[in-house]
Amino acid sequence: MSLLQSTSQSVYVTCAGRKTTLDLESLKLQIFTAHDLTPLRDDWQQLESNNSGNAYHAFEWCKSWVDHVATCENASPLIIAGYIGEELHVLLPFALHHSPLVKTARWLGTEIFNQNTGYWSQHLLSAPQAHFLRPRLTTLLKSAGVDLIQLSNMTCKIGAYDNPLIRRQDSTSANAIYPFKLAKPAASFVNKKRSKSARKKHRSKLSKLQALGQVELSEETTQEGALKTIFAMIRQREIRQAETGIPTAFSLPAYQKFIGTAFRGLAPENSPTKPVIYSLKLNTEIISTCLSLKSGARLYCYCTSITSGDLMRFSPGELLMQQVIEDMCEQGMEVFDLGLGEERFKLAWAEPEYLKDWLEPLTFRGKVAASLQSIRCRLKRKLRNNEKFWKQYRRLRAMLARIKR
Repeated sequence: MSLLQSTSQSVYVTCAGRKTTLDLESLKLQIFTAHDLTPLRDDWQQLESNNSGNAYHAFEWCKSWVDHVATCENASPLIIAGYIGEELHVLLPFALHHSPLVKTARWLGTEIFNQNTGYWSQHLLSAPQAHFLRPRLTTLLKSAGVDLIQLSNMTCKIGAYDNPLIRRQDSTSANAIYPFKLAKPAASFVNKKRSKSARKKHRSKLSKLQALGQVELSEETTQEGALKTIFAMIRQREIRQAETGIPTAFSLPAYQKFIGTAFRGLAPENSPTKPVIYSLKLNTEIISTCLSLKSGARLYCYCTSITSGDLMRFSPGELLMQQVIEDMCEQGMEVFDLGLGEERFKLAWAEPEYLKDWLEPLTFRGKVAASLQSIRCRLKRKLRNNEKFWKQYRRLRAMLARIKR
């Protein structure tokens, strides 16, 4: 563990109608590198319960990644915790990725998580000098032997506040997220969001599916049902990868163990973040899944899957997604976040919210790696906006997948 003394000034913030002092000069940043995250659990979950962050940095979620994925990614925890006295005000779950060329600091689980924020106290977020934390982090990470800071998919806002880690010069991420506000009653909300023709198509597809047998759209509230849905999601994604070549994030056993353990770990009462797992069944067979995380009044849709074959013409994924949205409306949730990556069905509900990447070399090796990464990101963004390329790419990928079979 290493410590860094602050050089910031004290600031005043309003809390519950009275002024209190937040002494940023006494904010001490500590680095935790142990694979056992248990010593941080209580403070971590206390800050997590304030909902000034996002569900993908929940303690149990990150612990599962450390336990099952870190080794296979040649990475180790690099957790930044900022204390004033005994109170935790900021927690940034980073990981140190080792390669022959550089040591890179990334958000923990960046390959299979989603958006990134860390957790913050309201006092720190509202402090006018909160942005001074970024240069302090740079100094701290460099002293820890980091060659390159590569923090991707960061939201520009954390609640009502600007993200202290983002600067104007930071590049825009290749992907966006798709959040939208919810409202009661669900029927009125859907009527406002979806056109009359879209609603008619939805009813028609559901009716045709029901003509094939017993259809059940439901939330899985038992451990057995949750695990069956998770395994169905993994299987459906593997089949889709074999048919189309579209890669699945859960092809490796380590990632499969991660997601199973993570969703079980979030279930206990003491976890501020909760799993929300839905399935669509036809004659008891799961034909679509939706795995989400609930944090405060926001639902984060983590991943979905659908069956292959003839049933795809009924759009089982979209049928299930609308059911989840309607249920969240009725439960009083305020925001539904469809997560990272552009997909056609997301645009029917939400507008894209663009994210930022912080890429900063700290050593000569880091500069070389950063240059290569910048070229890769520019190329990726260019190709992503080229519809002709993607049509050809998908055809080639599907053809190769069929050959492998």
